Amino acid sequence: MTEKERLLETDKQFAALSIESGSAEAFRHFLAEDAMGMPQGQHPIMGRDAIYADMKTNSDSYILSWEPQRAEVSESRDMGWTWGNWMMSLTDDDGIEQKRYGKYINIWERQPSGEWRVVVDLGNSSPAPE
Repeated sequence: MTEKERLLETDKQFAALSIESGSAEAFRHFLAEDAMGMPQGQHPIMGRDAIYADMKTNSDSYILSWEPQRAEVSESRDMGWTWGNWMMSLTDDDGIEQKRYGKYINIWERQPSGEWRVVVDLGNSSPAPE
């Protein structure tokens, strides 16, 4: 398996954990300790623990899923990025299920252990798929 394939597979595992355990837990597991979150409409959030705390406050009210589309890895094999499409399912105050869509790019750093961890998470909205 190439490092690029390994990184794409890691992002797929990240997405699967979001469905299994919730997005806050998945991000806590796959973010580097010094990660930066770039949530839409908010200031950057610095650090895995701060990102987790921000996500955990309302993580029971939505399901975040995503489908990784592509991965690239630097020639030195210590940095990489993945991108894909995400969907958030939530129930509004009237009890009606809503779906929101978007795309993301994650910048990953390979740790001394060889594991990949997200150092920058960035996403924004997209129209619903056709």
